[in-house]
Formats: sequence, structure tokens, C-alpha cells
Amino acid sequence: MQEKIDRILKVIYKKWKSGRAKEAIVHPDEEDMACFAEGKLPAQETLAIKEHLTLCERCAENFALQSGLKLDEEKFSAVPEKLIEDARNIISQQDQPLILEVVLKLKEKALELLQTTGDVLLGQELVPAPVLRSRQVKDFKDEVNILKDFKGLRVEIKIENRQARVVSVLITVKEKETSQIVKDLRVTLLKDDIELESYFSDTGKVFFEHVPPGKYTAQISAADNPAYQILLDMRA
Repeated sequence: MQEKIDRILKVIYKKWKSGRAKEAIVHPDEEDMACFAEGKLPAQETLAIKEHLTLCERCAENFALQSGLKLDEEKFSAVPEKLIEDARNIISQQDQPLILEVVLKLKEKALELLQTTGDVLLGQELVPAPVLRSRQVKDFKDEVNILKDFKGLRVEIKIENRQARVVSVLITVKEKETSQIVKDLRVTLLKDDIELESYFSDTGKVFFEHVPPGKYTAQISAADNPAYQILLDMRA
């Protein structure tokens, strides 16, 4: 995957540089290049020529020949590392889509829901997060139930405040249309990219107990479905 990203970026970057070179149609003349090579140009003109050489392959080749240098084609057309890193991060996020994000504040005898990207179950009513905020509902006594639909699946997460500032987390995955439990389910709980617990279940349910405050990622994978994520941020 990374090699494919690099190849695509290299083609795009080379076309972009070619276009920029055509825009900067005024090329340095021989006298300017000679003065540049000898370091006799003012700082601003020196910088302008350096920028031009990074974009214009023709001028870079001429300068290399005049200076007795060998132009490294691979280096000249190399994509900046920062651009590659950003592209990889974007693609990685797309490969592992975020399906649910929950931010909670743990109190002695209650849970406070600070933020969620899912819908919240209030009694028998399923309330979207924006509506919940407009109602200014955020305090829950013993548990919070949050649901999120994604590509035909429904993910349910129940967070229970069984002890002071320690919770249990129950994750259930069902088919949205039929409400049938998704079998061959694996859920892995990570903290700081370190795997804490991982469970395989054919009942569609995975249960984590005695979870203290912190930032966690639950990665969900099921047969014939891509991996999904739950981001859980619990603050004391």
C-alpha cells in the first residue's frame, strides 16, 4: 500500500512541478547562473534561483553540467517526506473509519456525557447527539447507551458506572435491518496503541470490566466486514 501511495504521489508531484515551471517562464540567464555558482548574487536573488532550480528540470540539468555535477533524477523528482506522511495518515484514517466517538466525565455517582458522534438512548427514545445538546441533557446516573449505524451494521455501546470512576463497557454489533447478532466478532481494546484486551465472540457481544479513566480505542472486526473503531475518552 505504501509503495502504491509513493508512486501515485510521485506522478502527481512531478506534474505539479512541471506546471509550476511553465508558470515561472522567465529562466535565469547565463550571467545570473554564473554569479549564482560563484556566490556573488544578493541573498534574495540567490533564493529565487534556488527555488527555480527545484522546479525547472531543464535549468537544473544545465546548472549541473556547467558545475560538473551529476543530477540525481530520483532525488530531483523525490516527493517531500512531509507530503508522503500526510497522505499516508489520510489514507490510514479512511482504511480504518471512525464509527463512534464518546467523551465521558466520570463522577462519584454519575456519568456525564460531554460529547458523542452516536445517538443516545433515553428511556425508549433514541436521541441524536445535536438534539441531546439542545435539550442540555448530559448527566446520567448509572449507565449511558449509545448507538451508531454504519454500512448496514448497528453498533451499540453500553457504559456502566458500577464503581466510583471505574466503568464496564459492553459492545454489541447487529445487522441494522434484521437486528440479528453479527457472529465471528472480535473486539480489541487499546490504550496508547498498546493492546490491553482482545476477545473473540460468536454472540455479537464483547464485555470489558473495570476500565479506569483514560483514552481508549476499541477496534471491531467481523466476518465479511471491514474493521471499525470506537474512540472512548473517559475523564475523571
